[in-house]
Order: sequence, then C-alpha cells, then structure tokens
Amino acid sequence: MKIAAVICEFNPFHNGHVHLLERIKAEGGRRVLCVMSGSVTQRGKLAFADKYTRAEHAVKGGADMVVELPAEFACAPAEIFALGGVKTARLCGSEELWFGSECGDLSLITAAAQLTSPANTAFQKRVREILEDGVSYPVAMQRAARELADEKVSSVLASPNNMLGIEYVRAAAALGCNLRIFTIPRLVSSHQSESLEGEISSSKAIRRAVAQGDAKSAALAVPDFVCPTLENKSFEAGFAAILKKTILTSDLKGIFDMGEGLENKIRKNALAAATQDELALSVKSKRYTYARINRLLMNIALNNRFTAEKLKECVINFINVLAVKRESRDLLRAPARPPITGLRDKIRLNVPHSLSDEADTLFKCAAYDFEEKMRLV
Repeated sequence: MKIAAVICEFNPFHNGHVHLLERIKAEGGRRVLCVMSGSVTQRGKLAFADKYTRAEHAVKGGADMVVELPAEFACAPAEIFALGGVKTARLCGSEELWFGSECGDLSLITAAAQLTSPANTAFQKRVREILEDGVSYPVAMQRAARELADEKVSSVLASPNNMLGIEYVRAAAALGCNLRIFTIPRLVSSHQSESLEGEISSSKAIRRAVAQGDAKSAALAVPDFVCPTLENKSFEAGFAAILKKTILTSDLKGIFDMGEGLENKIRKNALAAATQDELALSVKSKRYTYARINRLLMNIALNNRFTAEKLKECVINFINVLAVKRESRDLLRAPARPPITGLRDKIRLNVPHSLSDEADTLFKCAAYDFEEKMRLV
C-alpha cells in the first residue's frame, strides 16, 4: 500500500485538514504520513498546542502516522521548510506528496516553479530591478511574473499555500525524490484569512477567535476532539519575557537569517515591546518582512546558529515519531533512519541534543509541560 505524505503544521487541526486527509484516503490504497512542525512553526511562533497532542488529533482525523519536521526546518523560509519536509517524507517511505493550495492546479504551480527558478536568470534580473523601486520581494516577484509570463502565473505567487507548493515541486527535484505530487483546492480562500467562515475556517482565523475569547465560535471549525485545546491560555507573555532576556543578554550575530546590522535594531526596540508581535512590527521594513522578522525572533530564542547552506544539505539522522494509529504500527519499520518514539530511544541510540529539544524546552517554559512520548491512537 502506498504512503502518501502531507507536510503540515495542524496549528490547530481543523475541518479543512480532515477534508484533505479524507480526499487522500478516498483515492484508495494509500496510508497517510504527516510530516508536522513540532513546538515552533514556520510563521515564527510557538505552536497552538504541544506537538504530541496535535499529532494525536491528526491520527484521530485520518492520518496513519505523524513524524516531526525538525525545528531548524520548521522555523525557516519556505524553501528550507519544503526541503526538510520533502526529505523527511521520503526517508519515511513516502511515494506521494499531497497538499492544499489556493489554485488547486498543479500544472500552474509547476509553471510558476519553473519561471521563478534561481536558474532563470532573466526572471531573477527583473526581480532585482523591481526591488530598486522599494517594493517587497513578494511584490517584485509578482510584477516580474506578470511581465515575463501572464496574470495567471503572477496570481499564483500571491498566495502562501501556492508558494509552498512551488517550493515542494522544487525540493522534490533538488533532492532527486521520485515523488508523485498532487494538490487539491483549499475549501477557504487562504490560510491567511482572519475571519471565521463557519465549519471551514483557516487556522489563523481559529487562533484569532480564541485569542479574542470566542472559543465557542472557533469550535465549529474543528473536530470535537480538538475543542479542549481551544481553552489553552495564551503563551504570549511567557514567550515575550524569555525572548527579551535572550535578546538583551546574548550575542545575536550568527543567528540564522540575521541581516547585517539588524541585531542592533532588535536590541534597541526589545524593551519597549510588550509582545513578540509588537517587536516584529517595530523592526519590519520593506527589506525585512513581518514573517521573516518573527522567524528571526524565534530563532534568537532558540539560539539557532545553523546556516542556510548547512540546512540545504538536508542532513536528517533520526525520525521523531509523534503519533501512530494502532492498525498502522508497521509503518514504524518504514523509515530509512532510526525512529525515535520516546526518551528511552534517545538514550539507547545516543541521540545528540537538537534544536527540536531547544524548541520543546522553550514551549514548556512559556506554555505548559508535556510528556515526550509517542501517542498510540
């Protein structure tokens, strides 16, 4: 039976995710492996709930096994996020990769991937020229695509899940992975949508509603087993305190993706900011987007000193298994790297301390403690 992979965050797991997993299972002859961000996410925030709970939700919602995307890939730009996700999926025996996208058209996403490839010198030259007008990099890409291709390709570049899809296509090619790739249209317009839309709403809208004290409305958009996590207290204050102390007492040079001189602006603005978002907004600029600054702040808190060059080598020595369906336990034999199911395995295999361990400690300090043990569902 084929293994179909989904690279995800499930932050939180909602009805749209159930729809994606059901669509994959409806094709028949497939078991679903989810490669999921752990304690930190790609937007540079602590996850909504601990990684084992979110993984359990995924299995209850249709997945067969959930493994962790290591933190150095999870809290990184889309290119590196995709490389780590695709490599992990392939190491776990996946033959297919599925994802939701705004356009739902793989041929269009593939065309956009080819157009925006670093090897396309004409496109990259035009992007650099447009950047001189003072616009952001995403806007420059869209304008260049409109000029050198057409409006359809340009519109693909305006949506976050489409962009991740482009990076999945590139990552599979770069890693030489023989993966069949499938995309299905999202049931809501964008995962950036901030307003609840009934039973099918974005993760961002759900988090926003919960933060505003409307967990009851948010509960309509998630399966019943996810509802208890909607009562989690905010982690913002705890994380902000840790972040400030780290900024004011650490050497920020050498942190992953730190721009030249940016550490001075971050240190200068840290004390006046009450939250991570306030600090990110005070530091962002046309050159440094809000998303990039938030990731940078999280990487400061993690003391992440990986380089982009090192991460692009995609070295993954172990597979951390977060949850598995009882009937699918044979999937534990699928990974081409030693599977870790708990602390005993780490000790037995002499697994070195990792950035994911740092992320777990950070989550526990800012949010709540959790047992580091695979969930059998």
